[in-house]
Amino acid sequence: MEKPWTKWISDHERLEKRLIEIEGIVQTFPRIRLYSFLQKKGLTLSGYGEGVVSKRENLFFTKMNFEEGRDIKDDKDIILGAGLARGLNVKVGESITILAKTVDDRFNGTDVVVSGIFHTGVKEFDDRAFRINLPVAKKLLNTDAVELIALQTTGVEAWETISSKISQVINDVEAIPFEELDSTYYKNAVNFLDSQFNFIRIVIILIVALGIFNIISNGLLERKGEIGSLRANGELRQRLFVILIMENTFLGLIGGVVGCIFAILIDSLFLQNGIPVPPAPGITRSFDVLLEMENSHYIQVLVLSIMTTMLASIYPILSLINQNIPKLLQSNS
Repeated sequence: MEKPWTKWISDHERLEKRLIEIEGIVQTFPRIRLYSFLQKKGLTLSGYGEGVVSKRENLFFTKMNFEEGRDIKDDKDIILGAGLARGLNVKVGESITILAKTVDDRFNGTDVVVSGIFHTGVKEFDDRAFRINLPVAKKLLNTDAVELIALQTTGVEAWETISSKISQVINDVEAIPFEELDSTYYKNAVNFLDSQFNFIRIVIILIVALGIFNIISNGLLERKGEIGSLRANGELRQRLFVILIMENTFLGLIGGVVGCIFAILIDSLFLQNGIPVPPAPGITRSFDVLLEMENSHYIQVLVLSIMTTMLASIYPILSLINQNIPKLLQSNS
């Protein structure tokens, strides 16, 4: 859209009061995003910033990765991404000038003081990002409207109810979940990781199934004489098939339980601080991956172990019980 500010939320304070009344919404965060130029001693760089209500944001986002300084507190403060701060050669406590184009095609500027320098680990973002107080952003753009209102809710599971209530109570706004709003970095990453994990899971299941098939086949070969004796005494193939399938299914259940116990012990004893992961392309810092076992994971492990063992044992059991009795009894000699 050529003039997006024509669709911004003009009377956002009244709207915020109506939103807070909706069950499930805890806090509102009005924001304005702006492109601007940042100047210091003749050096000018472009930046992409946000105007926020610092008092609310600071209470919710309590773990900003600051290299120096602190978060914004008043209208004279600005926080810069680490790359942007290095580009401007600016430190905490120094003053810079922000120049921005207003909604009526004029240029406006103001002086601010760097209160903090932060990093997110994403180089592209850290080289351009900054934050200022919402009144300063409104003044720079010469508008009283805000671009969007972010919501703090009681939980992700409450979003469907909240979005439907917003649609019923407020007709002129659109409620967008986070995964759609940040589809580039969040939704696509989640889809990629889900596909990757599913592929790895299939490969592991195939390897485990082949291993189980080999173990069961060798185990049944050693029991040829036993099966032959049972067949000679009148046991039906169907009954032997059911008995052997139940036996191997029970072994699969025991294996799944033992695997879950080992996973809990390894996670609690050796992986309490997570697994260090080196920086990916475009990322400036490493991070730790923490393993979190949910109840559904244990159920998946048990179901997969039982089903894999059961399916892997069908062919060797059928091959064994369909052999003729004299051939089976020969293994006793």
